[in-house]
Amino acid sequence: MNTIGEVSATVLDAQLQQIIDLLPGRYSSTESKLQHKIMRINAPKFGRQVFFHQIFKDGFDSKSPSQQKIYVFNTFSGRTENSMRSFVLRPGQKVPDISLLKPDELMSFPKSCAIVWTQVTISKTFLARVKHSKCQYRSAFFKQKIFPELTYILSKESFSLEDVLYGETGVPLFSSTGLINAARVEESNPAGTMAAVIAASVPTDWRDLDPTQTLYMELDTGRVIFELAPTFAPKHVENIRLLIMERWFDGLSINRVQDNFVVQWGDASETKKIINASPSLVGEFEREWSKELVFTQLADGDVYADQVGFVEGMPVAGDLKNKKLWLAHCYATLGVGRNTSSDSGSGAELYVVIGQPPRQLDRNITVIGRAVLGMELLSALPRGQNTMGFYDTPSKRILIRSLRFASDVPIAQRTTLQIMRTDTESFLALIESRRNRRDEFYKVPAGHIDLCSVPLPVRYNSSNF
Repeated sequence: MNTIGEVSATVLDAQLQQIIDLLPGRYSSTESKLQHKIMRINAPKFGRQVFFHQIFKDGFDSKSPSQQKIYVFNTFSGRTENSMRSFVLRPGQKVPDISLLKPDELMSFPKSCAIVWTQVTISKTFLARVKHSKCQYRSAFFKQKIFPELTYILSKESFSLEDVLYGETGVPLFSSTGLINAARVEESNPAGTMAAVIAASVPTDWRDLDPTQTLYMELDTGRVIFELAPTFAPKHVENIRLLIMERWFDGLSINRVQDNFVVQWGDASETKKIINASPSLVGEFEREWSKELVFTQLADGDVYADQVGFVEGMPVAGDLKNKKLWLAHCYATLGVGRNTSSDSGSGAELYVVIGQPPRQLDRNITVIGRAVLGMELLSALPRGQNTMGFYDTPSKRILIRSLRFASDVPIAQRTTLQIMRTDTESFLALIESRRNRRDEFYKVPAGHIDLCSVPLPVRYNSSNF
């Protein structure tokens, strides 16, 4: 057996990744008649890698779990072992959103009771223990000091648990039942599919599009809807607001459709005058990574950045060390065209990604948002035959009837949409449903997902019909 604390930081991180990939799931024990449901949650008040463990006596989805715990993994880069702390919900404690809990609202074990994970290299399992010689706490229920000894064993096939409590005399308060094994429950059509996650979501998992930050592009073939991101490009969003107020885009055209790359529009003649908006702005390629931004991290990492995830419904990449964060170029990304100079863009020329994510553009072009509905109207356009996909004759260009903020459109004519929030337990479940596809078609779950492959669900807001 190799103790994780004795290996290099690189191996330590790799093993932690294996543990957090294995841990989520449903487990059923025939010995104890208990069911375990372990899921990853987004709870930044606790830490970056947080899991919620429910134990049931009467079915996985019972509304009365017999025990509920929160596990928080230590992810500090200078750590010498992989460990996690355990927080226990009080009996009967019910909250509408687990991620809103704070550590001081739960029963917690002292830091000396951290659960340390080691790897059994031969059997490819992970062992976690708290030894009673190192951990102690005062129990109001037992009216004495308690010395717990916990053992977890985790593998691809099962999750096993033993929990022994020693009193001050050194004698167990209850007879140990030994290590209880619970087998992982694999379902041919599990509740973890994306469709099931969306169906099981609650109203607070969704948010309405803000009409003051929503754009409608009207084409002869229909409406394309964009959500803007002023958190990342406030000056460009405001400049586009001024352009739209002066009806800049009305009657202009889509001039470029480059296969597997972008659709781009603006003034093909380059003669139309900008009246009130600025003709150029300093590029807003990245922003400070500040604490008020709720960042939902993707566990699998990225080729182009140290960390990737989601902020306010937008796919982002970041450099935590230098405290920088930027919007990523994924399919449907809305960006600002520019010339060679970084301050030559204004928002008068825009583009949308219609191909493989051109992530090399990250931090080189200002991104102002993404299309949330109507992408098929853009991605299906005829490709331009000239260099870079520009149309070779004016007759091939696609007319833009208008570009308006939803707030300037009569309510009866708006398209009322809701976006799944990216800071919820449901969104984390959705990510997992795409990382490990377990429906009948997929025979081998990938176990990984990249930033631009995570779908961002959109639905019509039926309450407004």
